[in-house]
Amino acid sequence: MSFQIKYRGLFCLSVAMMLTISVAGSLEGQNVELQDLERLGRQAIKSGNYGEAIRSFRIVLERAENDGVSDTQLVVALGSLAEALRSIGEYDESERLFVRALGILRSSNTANKQDMPVILTDLGRLYQETGRYTLAESFLKNALQLTERDLGSQHPQMVQVLNGLGAVYTSINKRKQAESRFKRAIAIAENNLGNSASDLAAALSNLALFYEKQGKWGLAEPLLIRAVQIADSSFGPEHPETAAILTALGFLYYRQGKPIESEQTLRRALDIRRKIFGPAHSSVALTTLILATVLTANGQYEEARLLYAQSLQAVEQNFGSRSPEVATALEEFAKLLHKAKSHEEALDMEARAKAIRAEAAYVVKAPTAKKR
Repeated sequence: MSFQIKYRGLFCLSVAMMLTISVAGSLEGQNVELQDLERLGRQAIKSGNYGEAIRSFRIVLERAENDGVSDTQLVVALGSLAEALRSIGEYDESERLFVRALGILRSSNTANKQDMPVILTDLGRLYQETGRYTLAESFLKNALQLTERDLGSQHPQMVQVLNGLGAVYTSINKRKQAESRFKRAIAIAENNLGNSASDLAAALSNLALFYEKQGKWGLAEPLLIRAVQIADSSFGPEHPETAAILTALGFLYYRQGKPIESEQTLRRALDIRRKIFGPAHSSVALTTLILATVLTANGQYEEARLLYAQSLQAVEQNFGSRSPEVATALEEFAKLLHKAKSHEEALDMEARAKAIRAEAAYVVKAPTAKKR
């Protein structure tokens, strides 16, 4: 199979929780209704209900702006909404809110500067997830320096920053740096289990994905199994972060040639994601595509065809009809159609995928024109 699990959504939601909880004292001046909305948003995040969290955080931000609250409170409101939006892939609006919060922190004489590394971490994470690795590394390195200076090298907040850097280094194929950051994050999380069990699950997952990418499946599997166990108890059995780890484990089982375990694990992940996000979300499309590939390998062509069609439609909606993600979905769908003897339809899909790949390669190469 030609696609890889992307480093998205696995390292982890507790940055947003830390932002809102760590400044609870600064919310004392707000009215009770605003505090209640903040609390509702945090509870919704913890339970995986991002839609409800976003609604609460939008109201909090609107009232914070209208009431003229302190700069610290405004940063919290911006950061909470931005992180919730980032968690569901609403990157453009999330980035605008994070950048605004960062601007307040840099220009204000009254804002709580301890929020700076949290915002830098979240924004770096967003840049990593959207492929802007140079920016991501710069922001996360800055966050690391500030966190070590202000909180110490073993503080639980270090786990999110190191996880972020590890994901960046994995994406740009700096293996030694990636592995060392993930292992350091795990060691810190292990020493702070009471405060960062969910962070430990994320760190274990990211290190497992790092090993999976290199074909080191024997190292990856126990890490992901432990991460699922922690996620079930920390996030809950029907949380999007749990589903993300299950998807990674199901894909790993497929790569190991364990079709029964793979199908069972992926079906559980897909049920969770559909229930939370609906049928058209990008994470649902990814899990659907992997499950369809597993079913194809198992000879379950009828259900696989239905899932491929659903995945292709969702991928087109989320990434655009000319995206590499669509090319991958078309290529995998074509493999099934060939096996089902629908060769003409398969060839059409392969031709479309090839055209998308060629177009993407041309766009990358176009700026480097030859000198005359």
